[in-house]
Parts: sequence; C-alpha cells; structure tokens
Amino acid sequence: MGVGESVNSTALVQANAATGFVTDWTSVTGAQTFTGSADAVSRVQADDIWSWIISGASAQGNGVTIQSSDHLDMDLEQSAGAGTRVSALSDLRVSDYTAHVIQTATASANAVEVSAAYGNQDINLTQSADGETYAGARLDAENARIEDVAAAVQAAGNSLQVSGYEANPIAHIDQSQTGTVTAETEITARDVRWGLTAATEAAGNTAVITNDWGYAHLQGAQTNTGDVTARTVVNLGEFSNGVAAISAHGVGNNALVSNIGADAYSGIGQVNTGAVTGEAIFTGGHNGGSGVGGGLVVSASAIGNAQSGYICADCPVGLTANINQTNSGPVTARTQINSPGYTPFISSSATAVGNAATFSTRTPN
Repeated sequence: MGVGESVNSTALVQANAATGFVTDWTSVTGAQTFTGSADAVSRVQADDIWSWIISGASAQGNGVTIQSSDHLDMDLEQSAGAGTRVSALSDLRVSDYTAHVIQTATASANAVEVSAAYGNQDINLTQSADGETYAGARLDAENARIEDVAAAVQAAGNSLQVSGYEANPIAHIDQSQTGTVTAETEITARDVRWGLTAATEAAGNTAVITNDWGYAHLQGAQTNTGDVTARTVVNLGEFSNGVAAISAHGVGNNALVSNIGADAYSGIGQVNTGAVTGEAIFTGGHNGGSGVGGGLVVSASAIGNAQSGYICADCPVGLTANINQTNSGPVTARTQINSPGYTPFISSSATAVGNAATFSTRTPN
C-alpha cells in the first residue's frame, strides 16, 4: 500500500485445535496428531503510514485451550511427527515513514493452555515434537524513519501454560522434542528516533504454572535432543533519542511454578542433549540528536535445563522441589556490538548455563 493512517495485519494457522469453556466437572481425553505443515505469514509493504503498523503471526500444529471454573480432568496426547513444519512470520517493509511498529510471531508444534478459576485441575499430558518449529519477525526499513519499534518472537516445540485463581492445578507431563526450534528477529532501519525493543525466545520444551490461593503441582519429564536457537539482529543507521534494547534467550527445557498463598511442588526430570544458542547482534550509529541521548542494551542467554519455583514471602506456605537435571549438549550465548558513533551508554551481557535451578520467595504484588 502507499500512504495511510494505520495498518493491522494478522495471520493465524492452527492445524488441529480444540477450545472449550467448562463450568461443571468435566473430563477431557483424547489425542491430536499432526503430520503436515502449518505456515502463518503476515506480510505488509507500505510507503508512508502516519500512525502505526501492527503485524502479527501465530502458528500451531496441535493446540488445546480450555477455560475452567470447576473441576477439570485432562488426559491428552499431542504428537507432531518427523518432517512436520510449524512456522509463523511477520514480514514488514517500510519505504519512507511510520510512527510506530509492533511485530509479534509465535509458533509451537504442540501447545496446551488452561485458565482456571476454582476447582481442581488434574492434567496428564504427553507431548512429542519431531519436526521443525520456526517463528520470525523481519523489518526492512533501510531508507525509512520510524519513531519506535517493538518486536516479540517466541517459538516452542512443546508448551504447557496453566494459570489459576483459587484453583488447584496438578500437572503430570512428559515432553519430548527431537526436531529444531528457531526464533529469530531481523530489523533494519535508517532511523528509529525514540527507541527500539526486540526480544526473541526459543524453547524445546516449556511448562509453566502460575496460580494464586490454591495448591500448585508440576511433575514429570522433559527431554530435548534437537537444536534450539534464538537470534536477534538489529541494524540501525541512527537511534537518536531513545534506548535500543535487544535480547535473545534459548533454553532446551524450561519448567516454572509460581504460587501465591498456598503450598507448591516442582519436580521435573530434565535431560538436554541438543545444541542451545542465544545470539544478539547490533550494528549502528548514534548521532546524539538534540542531546536527549539514549543508550544500547544487548543481552543473550542460553540454558540447557532451567527449573524455577516461586512462593509468597508473606504467607505461611512451603515449596517442595525435586531437581534432576542432565545437560550434555553445547550451550552458547553470544553478543556482538558495532556502534562507531556516539552512544551515552552501552550494556552487553552473554550468559550460558548448562543447568539452572532457581527457587525463591516474592511478595504477592
């Protein structure tokens, strides 16, 4: 398109999808099998957009989403076979100007999301991902000026997300990822005047429970043997007044339990033999603008296995954790900065860890 006020573009693909809202005691059982390809592409080409451009892409091979306000029993198996491909791409080209750019891309071979209020949630989940999972955001604005940019990209082979309020989620999982998982962000612009944020995350297996005022329990196994890569590359001619913050985070297996107001249990056996990479690269200059200035923050992290647990610091509760982590795959984190112009401050960090376990308390708010 040529000149306009604003642009919204969304692409969504789900090969197998099931959704539900349950208000009484419900049992959900079954299996989802994915053997093909699911590709979502949001592509926008514009000359001059006065306000904003929002471009988002989301792709899932197998997906289940349930909202529950009572007891829920789930026994589910999800499988994405070898040779499958799940990809989400936000592809944006700007020739001259736009005020605000927002790009998102998410992709998962297998995904389960449960939102619960009250009741007990007994979740037995088996997930296997053996193909390719890709999420990407590309911004080509080599000759354009943009006021600010925000980009967020996430890719996961297997994913479980549980959120609860006065609920009692108990999850038994078996996640296996043998394919490749890649998340990447590539941004090129002549001038981003008021700041840029670009965050990229890739995970072979991830399981997260966040709950308030009820017991939370996560146990089982996560195995990743495939390559996991998170990569963020930013090329800016100028970023005259704002801060440019870019990050890349890759993890083979990730498990997190956060519970406020009641006891919690976290016990996941994690084995990673795949290569895990987090890479963040920045190239650009800074002319100082009107003297308001800005800065540059670049971070990259890579973890073979990560397990975290958080409980309320002000509540009479306890957290029980059973840790069993094995990593034999190469874990690499890298940052690279080339900024020959004037920059008020530069912060750069690269962190690579084979196994990480973090357990702590936090305030309810």
